[in-house]
Formats: sequence, structure tokens, C-alpha cells
Amino acid sequence: MKLLQRLSRLFWRSRELRQPPVFPQPSIDADEFARLLCSRRIEDLKTLAKKLSQQPRAHA
Repeated sequence: MKLLQRLSRLFWRSRELRQPPVFPQPSIDADEFARLLCSRRIEDLKTLAKKLSQQPRAHA
């Protein structure tokens, strides 16, 4: 039983020490994205494409 407790403590401690991955913050918020996308106007879609192309790309 003590062995299981020790293993579980080690497991949880190693999980706590891990840092979550840091993702870059989007340069456009969700409301603005939805508004520009749903408007279907060419100018808005160009603005959206420009803002999205300026975002740093995440590498897997």
C-alpha cells in the first residue's frame, strides 16, 4: 500500500511540475473574427485574411 501511495505522489508531483504549452495569443478576438467572416463583404474578408496572416504560426 505504501508503494502505491509513493508512486501516486511521484506521478502527481511530476504532473504538477510540467509546464503547459504556451500558445501565442491571437491578434484578433473571436467576436471580431465572427463579425468579419459572417459579413461576407470582400473588404472584410481581406481584412480578416490580413490579420490572420500576421499571426505567428504554431509548430507541432
